[in-house]
Amino acid sequence: MARTRSVRGEGARLRGELLDAAERLLAEHGDERSVTIRAIVGQAGVTPPALYLHFPDKQTLIREVVMRGYDDLARTTAAAAKDARDAGAVAALRAGMLAYLGWAERHPGRYRALFDARRETQLLRADGTGTSVAFDGLVARVAAVQAAGAARAGDPVRIATLLWAAEHGLATLRAARDRFPWPPAEELVDGLIMTVVGVPVEELPTSEPVGREPPARSRSSLVS
Repeated sequence: MARTRSVRGEGARLRGELLDAAERLLAEHGDERSVTIRAIVGQAGVTPPALYLHFPDKQTLIREVVMRGYDDLARTTAAAAKDARDAGAVAALRAGMLAYLGWAERHPGRYRALFDARRETQLLRADGTGTSVAFDGLVARVAAVQAAGAARAGDPVRIATLLWAAEHGLATLRAARDRFPWPPAEELVDGLIMTVVGVPVEELPTSEPVGREPPARSRSSLVS
């Protein structure tokens, strides 16, 4: 049933509800082509004209859904890195990566909408690239570790690309295979920082022993 007309001042709330509805549908269907205007307004409990008061078309709505998610992810990782910056560049990089995995775990639907859903809507920046603020922050943190002399030399963009690809793989696999005996997130991130960035183990700000064996589980408990 359609909702009653919003009173003055509720437009922002309706706009947010439309974004939330589109985000849920995008995560559920995994394909932008399956997310119709009819489905979005049905989820939000309004009629199509109400949507067009806030968005000129579906592509604009989908673009804002995705960019809103990227912005939240970027703020979360940046805030975690900033809080750890006093402990050094490696600690900031590590904190940002752990925050990334934490965000993906807390918001599985939003994460799927950002990275796993098929989208026709383009999200290119003014310079024609598809990188995001979150990725830019990762590049900056890798460069800071290099500047501190704690990592191997090399193009920080390339290193950050490899790091993000591995981190995304961890986030996706941990969600898809939650019964697999994954080591703690701290150990996984430490392994990536050592392997991809070239930070020696003694530079890692952790009290957990890197490479600790995960708890033993029976083979039958694993889901393939």
